[in-house]
Amino acid sequence: MTLYELYKGKDYSIVPTLDRIQKAVDYVGLSRLSYLSLLVGGTNGKGSTCAFSESILRHHGYKTGWFVSPHLHDEKERWRINGQKISEEKLRYYIDELKGIFERFELTYFEACTLIALMFFEDEKVDFAVFEVGMGGRWDATRMCKPIACAITNIQRDHVKWLGKTPEERAREKLGIYSPGKPLVIGSPRYPLYPLAMELCREEDLLVAGINFFAHGRVKGMQTWLEEFGSDFFHLKNARLGLWGKWQIDNASVAVALTSRVIELDQEKVRLALERTKWEGRMEIVREDPLLVLDGGHNPDGVKNVVIQLKAHGIKLTPVFTGLKEKEWRESMRFLRALSDKIYLVQISHHRGEDLSELLEEAKRLEFREILPLSSPCDALKIKEDLLVIGSLYMLGEIKACIER
Repeated sequence: MTLYELYKGKDYSIVPTLDRIQKAVDYVGLSRLSYLSLLVGGTNGKGSTCAFSESILRHHGYKTGWFVSPHLHDEKERWRINGQKISEEKLRYYIDELKGIFERFELTYFEACTLIALMFFEDEKVDFAVFEVGMGGRWDATRMCKPIACAITNIQRDHVKWLGKTPEERAREKLGIYSPGKPLVIGSPRYPLYPLAMELCREEDLLVAGINFFAHGRVKGMQTWLEEFGSDFFHLKNARLGLWGKWQIDNASVAVALTSRVIELDQEKVRLALERTKWEGRMEIVREDPLLVLDGGHNPDGVKNVVIQLKAHGIKLTPVFTGLKEKEWRESMRFLRALSDKIYLVQISHHRGEDLSELLEEAKRLEFREILPLSSPCDALKIKEDLLVIGSLYMLGEIKACIER
């Protein structure tokens, strides 16, 4: 049994509080951890920043734990040691071991995932663990990892129901991961994140992109380069990145700044770590001829960034798109119209998937020249043209499962 199956149809109400997870952590004796943790939040890029950070630590010889969310198609993706997924047997052991605790303290699915991560990394005696914030920050269960350093990539529009309708409200929620006296890396000096951080945090704890460190790079075809990272504490030139896209230059620089707060960085080890970083579903090339690229962009800003970069570098891909009912997928589709006048649409099997009829209606309104419905995400594997699959991590998961089969 997977944890997802255990919780299917009976997840407890999501009430913003740390009370449940704190009680569970205390009960199982994980209030004090033997390893050091890094915590990364933000709207877009936090998963990639975690991937770069974990790779940097691992390439410096440390044993690493890595907790990510959500998973694409295999729940074991959420918990990793030295980049390798937890085994099915170990995951089943932790579910059996902690099932009573989940029920006793009425943990949500994500809280249960976090509790497993805390215990798994403790049992595996990792040196460092990298945690990705699930949603927001102030009430996120990952705060139980007691991070010695944190990073926030950016503030954009996401989870407005929980995090607030204004950028200021969302920034305040995400800054909730900060602890006085612990380093906080900020991925942008722009309003509202940096000004609010100056108001809420100690200035000496802040390390801000564009102020305390600088990075620039380029994208050439399907390769991305960090041409220079400069600061008073570390310098690096001409590092190839394992992840594609101009925004990955920012994510890699935040990871370098974050890890520099906890270890002494070696130039060649950092260079190798950045080049070898892999992260499923982030402009991931799963087929080269014809090109099939999977990207987890599922909010308008994420989709917009992908479209801008593809157009800027003359890369033409036809989108395969879907959306989730409660998400702002219509705006995402509008950005895709600027990329292509042809679009493939598909309804995913997940209960949150938007109806195909709604997707088709919006595509007609946006005047796509060719609108082609697919019976399932796996049909994308049969299409003989260069494709970009985007709009939902659940769709990427379904395609990944087809590829594995």
